[in-house]
Amino acid sequence: MKQEFFILQANNYREFQIEFGKVQWMYYDMITNYSGFGHDIDFEHFEYERFLFASTDEEMNWYQRHMEIVKQGALVALGCEVINLLDAPGRDNRVYQFITTALSNPTIEDFKKEILLAMKKALEEETNYAWTALPNGSILMEKLEEVYKRYVFQYFKDMFEEGKKS
Repeated sequence: MKQEFFILQANNYREFQIEFGKVQWMYYDMITNYSGFGHDIDFEHFEYERFLFASTDEEMNWYQRHMEIVKQGALVALGCEVINLLDAPGRDNRVYQFITTALSNPTIEDFKKEILLAMKKALEEETNYAWTALPNGSILMEKLEEVYKRYVFQYFKDMFEEGKKS
């Protein structure tokens, strides 16, 4: 199955703006209600499948930083979905397959690969409501804490610093 990733072009800029806003909403929910990852973070409407490896065409290179935030948000949203699956009595093969496919993407960065591997291994463990106590579940939570600090918390910190410059 070939995955179609989003490419920012002038004709789909509005869609990109909407997705960027969804990332901001998800991050806000994580900061204010969870202080990290947790069950039922408001992410479901964000299409991480299309945006994890999204890119801009040459004409839209001006939005590289924004695109990076959306790509990071895709990883965060996927982490939210994995946590919800681990908290449930069953597993969703679609998510597992997406992670497996994403791991073989030649453009994957080392950090994202590490996180995706942790997600995959946690989903492979036995179904257990105490999944965070299982070896791979525990590792996943440590990795997701790093994702939270690097992407979500840093996003707000960067916004604050930008605001101080004005």
